[in-house]
Amino acid sequence: MARSKGPEAWPVRAETYWCPETNVPLVGKECRSGAKGYRLNLTDPGDARPAFDHDIESLRKGYERETGSPAGFQELRGYSVVLFNKVPFMDLMYEVVADGRVIGRLYWDPLESTWRFRFSYPGLARVWHREPLPIIRFQGSPRDLKKHWLHPNNGGLAPGTQVAFATPQGDPLGIGYVHPNGERIKVHTVFWRRPEPYASRRPSTWNDALRENEYYLYLHPARAVKFIYVMKEKIGKPVIVSYSGGKDSLAALNLTLEAGIKPYVLFNDTGIELPETRESVRKIVEEKDLELLVADAGDAFWRAVEVVGPPGKDYRWCCKVTKLAPLSRLLLERFPDGALNIVGQRAYESLDRARSPRVWRNRWLPQILNISPIQYWSQLMVWLYIWDRKLPYNPLYERGFDRIGCFMCPAAFMAEYKHVKEAHPELWEKWEKVLWKWAERIGLQGKEAEAWVRRGIWRWLTPAAQKQRLAQRLGVRLPDWREKYRRWLRPGLEAYDEGEDGVIVRFSDPYPIESLAEQYTVLGAFKARKQGDELELEGPSGIRVEFNGRTIRVKGAKGILARELALDAAKLAFRWYGCAGCKACETSCPTGAIRVVYEDGRYRPVVEESKCIHCKLCLDNCPLADVVAERIYSALALDEPTAWRRSGRRSRESVIRRYLLLKGYKIEEDSTAVVDEDVLVMPPGLMEE
Repeated sequence: MARSKGPEAWPVRAETYWCPETNVPLVGKECRSGAKGYRLNLTDPGDARPAFDHDIESLRKGYERETGSPAGFQELRGYSVVLFNKVPFMDLMYEVVADGRVIGRLYWDPLESTWRFRFSYPGLARVWHREPLPIIRFQGSPRDLKKHWLHPNNGGLAPGTQVAFATPQGDPLGIGYVHPNGERIKVHTVFWRRPEPYASRRPSTWNDALRENEYYLYLHPARAVKFIYVMKEKIGKPVIVSYSGGKDSLAALNLTLEAGIKPYVLFNDTGIELPETRESVRKIVEEKDLELLVADAGDAFWRAVEVVGPPGKDYRWCCKVTKLAPLSRLLLERFPDGALNIVGQRAYESLDRARSPRVWRNRWLPQILNISPIQYWSQLMVWLYIWDRKLPYNPLYERGFDRIGCFMCPAAFMAEYKHVKEAHPELWEKWEKVLWKWAERIGLQGKEAEAWVRRGIWRWLTPAAQKQRLAQRLGVRLPDWREKYRRWLRPGLEAYDEGEDGVIVRFSDPYPIESLAEQYTVLGAFKARKQGDELELEGPSGIRVEFNGRTIRVKGAKGILARELALDAAKLAFRWYGCAGCKACETSCPTGAIRVVYEDGRYRPVVEESKCIHCKLCLDNCPLADVVAERIYSALALDEPTAWRRSGRRSRESVIRRYLLLKGYKIEEDSTAVVDEDVLVMPPGLMEE
């Protein structure tokens, strides 16, 4: 099915059409001649992109893997330009469009570490005369084939082999795969619809596509330029373009220049960018004679990873350390009175961005108004615009990279890591050394360690379902998450007990008492008494917090209050112990009470008691406290790997509300804010005083 359904259905969709006259894709419904194009039936969100030569070579390898021979590949690939449309899969998978038809799906097999190709009916029909796959004759209709979805492997085919089912007359009926046990063949796809293999056999190039989309290459940029100009005049603030070195921000930058605006160019150097990306940024800034602002994270990532371990899809401390913190510092310093930030964000990149409007504010930088002039542009439109304007794009795209960003991002696919290894083996070797170190630390050996490091299991912290499926297919057993978590952090959480008289938290290792003595006021209006290696806090209503060696005790409180106070105290101890120096706490503090000092070769946070108002924003925005300690300590304490979602924890909405109020914003009681991890959509009732 092309369109997704259910709670995760895409709220917006990129519609791509095909012109049968010139055999090229369209970003609108009509060919240049006025003839009607037809809509491609692509999987949501339908954000297809052009396939480069490197992509076509990967397609050839996938085809040869299935058929055992390159013969017939040109017939499969056809005559037109080719589109790739990313679809859900355990790794990277694309629908492949050629000659106006989806000819199959190219995917990276993480078990074999190779490209594979899954035929659709049009793709198989093109090369059917070559008998590209082992064929099984089936007596019955497509409905019968679906019912009888297991067949004996009488031919002794190897596990994983792709097989074609055919009617007695010899027509393609469906495809299947030999089960890993080698005994059965499982039906995978039944060809319910049997479209013509080709919409057109006319040869085409991307220059043909540019000519065919000439009207849309005028219309969409003109609308975007008008939007930028109107917003700039309305806001009356300095203009920034956030430039990542990728295609989308390149389009946004050039549209801003077409609007007659000379912006600042803002580049976030995370410290884990590829050299080609930095060079692309330098090149465009010099070519357009623009001022470059660099939010430089330095080596913060490499310092932090030594303490908190590799980031994960469900453990993304890295974004705060390498992006939010340096960007916040720079923007607050350079634009304290606000600015208009033009961003190359598109609705089809993620569900969060699909739900985002074209105008929004970041929750930690409300003085910066962000707009996206290409929010509803498809990848196809972006690339046609870049080629039409002859803009210098990042060469990594021509080497197979689908996205530009941190080279070891845990949200990336194993196929993309392969491209990094090929382009910059020295960088990947550096990263693998970190992974091997952590594999040893959490007790992995042999094939379990190999799978964790080299097959991408490190990309999840929690026992996520996708992680478990991958481990099962690789035939490895992973340690219990509790044992892994206890080994993961220092100091580790050894015990957590809730009772009638409060809560006790016990660490596996001693923690310095200074870790609390220099920060305790964050917890509330407590009076402190320190004796040797002991610290006692006395608060209102008889609440007491005691710190002694390896133990934190909360007395005089029960239930949620005692639990959250104890966990907050544990977070303070850990963030002092492992501070990466990102200074996100400094940026968040509305009174300037906290500062990060560097002494004796390490960073640590220090709170000035007289200025602290106990808002806990520095704790809620600290990557080590809000992500690392919260994900691991709370999970161990409550014996639940997703305990960070618990009832009673300070909600994201309440954190944002406190932050905005303390930063001088007025919030009406009936106003609401729609938020996700990074975006704050300002409601009508929210305004500057």
